[in-house]
Amino acid sequence: MFSLRPQADATCYSQSQLDNIIKNIKAKKNTLVLGPEKIGKSTFLLHMGSKLEKTCSPILYTAANTIDLKSYIRHNLLSILKAYKDIFPEPKSLTTLSILELDNAIAQLKLSDTAKQSLKILLLYESDPNIKIEDVLKHLFTLPQLLSDNAVLLIDDAELLPNIKSDKVSASYLFELLKQGSIDAPVVMASSFRQQIEGFEELSLAPLDIDNTRALIQEQGLSLDEKALTTLYNFAEGVPYYMNYFGRMMKYMGRSDSESIKSLMDDSLSNDLHFYFTEKLKTLSPKELPILFCMAEHDVNTPSRISKLLNYSQTNVRRFLSIMEEKGFVTLKERGVFIINDPVFRRWIKQRSNS
Repeated sequence: MFSLRPQADATCYSQSQLDNIIKNIKAKKNTLVLGPEKIGKSTFLLHMGSKLEKTCSPILYTAANTIDLKSYIRHNLLSILKAYKDIFPEPKSLTTLSILELDNAIAQLKLSDTAKQSLKILLLYESDPNIKIEDVLKHLFTLPQLLSDNAVLLIDDAELLPNIKSDKVSASYLFELLKQGSIDAPVVMASSFRQQIEGFEELSLAPLDIDNTRALIQEQGLSLDEKALTTLYNFAEGVPYYMNYFGRMMKYMGRSDSESIKSLMDDSLSNDLHFYFTEKLKTLSPKELPILFCMAEHDVNTPSRISKLLNYSQTNVRRFLSIMEEKGFVTLKERGVFIINDPVFRRWIKQRSNS
């Protein structure tokens, strides 16, 4: 079934990419999975986790459905407890116990004293003002290695961690813990852009090729002839999110010929995607907007060409492109060359520029 949510059973990823990460994990090495928004990083981590379950204890840390640091800690602590079903058969019940009941429950667990204390801090810190939030974050990311010697941390949404914060610290304290060497378990981290961390081997997720696109469509029970498949592929340029987005629409409406696909795409750009992209543009400053429109309208991707067209200094263009990279709009593909991450978004901008 076509889905816009991350799916653990996805099969459209390169086996060599999976093998490389598994090799790193066995060697206790860290991996940074890079890719723009909608390329499928979350699905990749879920799929990786499902592959690791037989030999390791993978724990997925995600910023999805979290609004602040407390909710991030609460959500991912539950993920840890669920990952160790043999130790915590009823993980949610631990989060609802009184202090006395929790003491008794933790005392009965077959864990080291260090692990018990770590768990207790994570469960009680909100009611104990003497516990430092930095210590809580340290326990959040190190508890798995106290529970087993084969823990693997799968960190999703790394680019969002600095924004998940309290008054004193953010979830990006993880980077400091990595720098300090506090985390012994191997880490697989997914991010929309490079992070200022050392000791990580980089792996970049690319859009699907035409063969993997065909396999994805066929797996979902949708029959497309080559002309229709090529139309879909050329429009979405292999981005998994849009393959699922348009695939779901085609299956629901029972329309799968090339002309119908073109009509669906044009309609989406004028309606659903139009509203989504319009809201997305609101996160850009008045200085950044002309740069993005210039790139899409004139098919330019270097600061020198953009600066000539806009009469901006190259220094300012580079500075704003770097900011836009952090916001997830563009990626530095190679030295001095930036690309707009989302091909459908780029197409929509170009249409607006030419209208």
